[in-house]
Amino acid sequence: SSDLLGELMKFNIEAFKRFNKYVNTDEKFQVFLNQINSSLVDSNMLVRCIALSLDRFENQSDDIKVAEVLSECRLLSYTSQVSIRMNFLFRLINIIHVQTLTQENVSCLNTSLVILMLARRKGKLPFYLRTLQEKEFTDKYPGFILNNFHSLLRFWQQHYLNKDKDSTCLENSSCISFTYWKETVSVLLSPDRTSPCAIISYIDEAYMDIDREFSEE
Repeated sequence: SSDLLGELMKFNIEAFKRFNKYVNTDEKFQVFLNQINSSLVDSNMLVRCIALSLDRFENQSDDIKVAEVLSECRLLSYTSQVSIRMNFLFRLINIIHVQTLTQENVSCLNTSLVILMLARRKGKLPFYLRTLQEKEFTDKYPGFILNNFHSLLRFWQQHYLNKDKDSTCLENSSCISFTYWKETVSVLLSPDRTSPCAIISYIDEAYMDIDREFSEE
């Protein structure tokens, strides 16, 4: 399973090096990508592990061995492209809605948050939100991704802020403190339209459906 593969590879530079030997042609790599892309609900944990590992390796790139794998590994090179991470983010947010959340697919929401937390650490959160907004306009549906993401994050707060066990699990699996998870969600949900990190700043008034309560949705 891809979850298991992700857990085995997470933060393990040797595993990425070995994995690269299995996908040593464009064709093999494409087959692997098709498997990931065919069902993100099933493969999102693997995507999360790759994003977390890439971030850690990039911070260790003064280590020659790490730098070598970073430059040679197809999977890490692929994921290091912002456009690829944006594409994952867009699709992860797009396949879930508060009304259809389950134990299985709520992990897509957490994976999208991991991508945005790593972006926030690098000061790139506004860029990611702006790109999501541009994607909405390209698809001729202003507000549809960001309104959805806003209600998903409100659900996230209701779900995780009262559950110690679940929050510990998020912290352990990502090596990101739960405080940083909470802060990032708060920043994204800020009602301040002047904040470059608030989702609301990227939704035109005309397309807002944020003020509706869950019960009415």
